[in-house]
Amino acid sequence: MGFTDDRRYLWAGGLNDSKIYVFDVGSNPARPKLVRTIADLAAKSGYVGPHTFYAMPGRMLVGTLSNAKDNGGATGIAVYNNKGGFVAKYDIPTQLGDVRGDGYGYDIAINPSKNVMLTSSFTGRENYMRDLGGLVKDEAAMKKFGNTMVLWDLKAMQPRQIFSVPGAPLEIRWSLNPSDAWAITATALTSKLWLVKQDGEKWQAKEVATIGDPSKIPLPVDISITADGKGLWVNTFMDGMTRYFDLTNPEAPKQTYAKQTGRQVNMISQSWDGKRVYITSSLLEKWDKGGADNEQFLRAFHWDGKELTQAFEVDFAKEQLGRAHHMKFSAKAASAR
Repeated sequence: MGFTDDRRYLWAGGLNDSKIYVFDVGSNPARPKLVRTIADLAAKSGYVGPHTFYAMPGRMLVGTLSNAKDNGGATGIAVYNNKGGFVAKYDIPTQLGDVRGDGYGYDIAINPSKNVMLTSSFTGRENYMRDLGGLVKDEAAMKKFGNTMVLWDLKAMQPRQIFSVPGAPLEIRWSLNPSDAWAITATALTSKLWLVKQDGEKWQAKEVATIGDPSKIPLPVDISITADGKGLWVNTFMDGMTRYFDLTNPEAPKQTYAKQTGRQVNMISQSWDGKRVYITSSLLEKWDKGGADNEQFLRAFHWDGKELTQAFEVDFAKEQLGRAHHMKFSAKAASAR
């Protein structure tokens, strides 16, 4: 999901049908209205599995997970205008000079002050539509996960560098501190934190920390950086843990807190002041756990710097709301009313 630059419209994508749905949330946030359905993503771009929506002035960048030809991981970015008109497509590179890439995609993160964009990688549609239990036992399928990130020239929308980041790097978060020039990501399969940092004219990516016990595949799925860039929340799906890392030195993050916040957890977001943390439970329909472990919730916690204390919960199963996956907050609408 993603808001347009004016925060009036919310864009959301369907992984199964590859349709893009545009909702008017500005007119009445309590009753969002579907105003447009874009059903020709594959026909226009050759991509399927819209995942990340990143708004720029007058444009919406759509990061995708797969391609329509073979449902593999090679994919790219589709660009639309705010009215839903298709503008352009940009393939994730598989070669830059003598550096090879895998062409896989997942998240998009932009640092406008540095004129750079980062993309990460995941896997193709054939994998994310499979049952997780069967997938992890399939050696051939497990080799079809992305192991790269790409640095782009934002204005030119041209790739500049390919980084080797083994283990499927997922969410990317830039430090919001204006004096910083670095971003951080977590790898799903290898449970590592990686730092992407400017080094003169070039940029570099390097492993800087371990998340939990990688041998048990805790599966890091989402991260949330504090407003000052000094701390990082990390959710791991398999063990239901929420961890906090001190990022005072981003070259050496240190875990200072951990708590099990669910039997399975996915997305994590926090308030601007860092005093509230929000967590959802669903990863993918085919990957969520079964039985009593298949919790579907949105939980809010108070954070006093030492302990997470639950504030409230919305039980999505009880309320028949489906699966609790992504969250998007818009401060502009709240401040204007």
